[in-house]
Amino acid sequence: MKEVQYVTLTQMIVDDIYFPWGAGKSGQLGGGVYAVAGQRIWDDQVGFCCLIGPDYKGYSAWFLDNDIDVAGVLCEKNCVHAQIRYFEDGEREEILLPNCGSHDEMLPRFSHLPPRYAGSKGLYFFKDLDEDYWEEAASYLAGYGGVSCWEIHGSAARAENRDRIADCLSLVDLFSLNLTEGRRITGEAEPLRVLKKLQDMHAGKVILRMGAQGALAAGDGAVWRIPVVPTDVVDVTGGGNSSTGGFLVGYCKSGGDIAYAAKCGAVSASFIISQWGVPKKLDSALRAKAENRLRNLDAVKL
Repeated sequence: MKEVQYVTLTQMIVDDIYFPWGAGKSGQLGGGVYAVAGQRIWDDQVGFCCLIGPDYKGYSAWFLDNDIDVAGVLCEKNCVHAQIRYFEDGEREEILLPNCGSHDEMLPRFSHLPPRYAGSKGLYFFKDLDEDYWEEAASYLAGYGGVSCWEIHGSAARAENRDRIADCLSLVDLFSLNLTEGRRITGEAEPLRVLKKLQDMHAGKVILRMGAQGALAAGDGAVWRIPVVPTDVVDVTGGGNSSTGGFLVGYCKSGGDIAYAAKCGAVSASFIISQWGVPKKLDSALRAKAENRLRNLDAVKL
């Protein structure tokens, strides 16, 4: 059985995506699959723990073709299917399709992680502040020897949750969120002030994603600005998830270099947003392109 070094623990979602100018695609692998792809760009030993429905067999070829280990727990309901509509201002609406599993029904928990994933180097999960989930997470992470990375669900990123978020941050190694979420949590507008307040809340090492403005990465007393990788943007869906997946792998491979990790995240996202869905083939040729993009990307210390 394949050895797994980098793990994604969250939902597999199938997306139908629509943009206001008429472009769109249906049946795109989404959700945690973007984080999986962000990791797989940099390493061959990637695993995905998720709940799957009987319709999963129609989507399994991508995982097999890219040698991605799937610890899927079979459920009676189909996988989560969502319709995502973007608006002119960049906001989006997600509507779950009927006759499929809901987010709650198809949410994998730490108890679903197979024992063979326990020795992995890095673990990514995407979640809000559900108390039962975090009670289980606290128990698992207390004995986990790798690097844990939490990407917060946008619905939980609110000022009234600040204390609860701080409690959760004390349990994890890396934190990922976008600027809008950071502003909502902290009440600050300026990105550096957002970062400072997050660090006061136990976010010791954090990547603050800022869309076309790149990202800020903070840790060990330093803050770095990471530019975006120049690319033609086709579909922004999954850019944040893939960036966080690359960020985690880069952090582990570099021995904790936060700037290097953030650059890996930027490169991962560049492949995702330049096409619909995830790349069909995550192979040595794509990794060579990724490494070239990484070499040409400069981080600026602030």
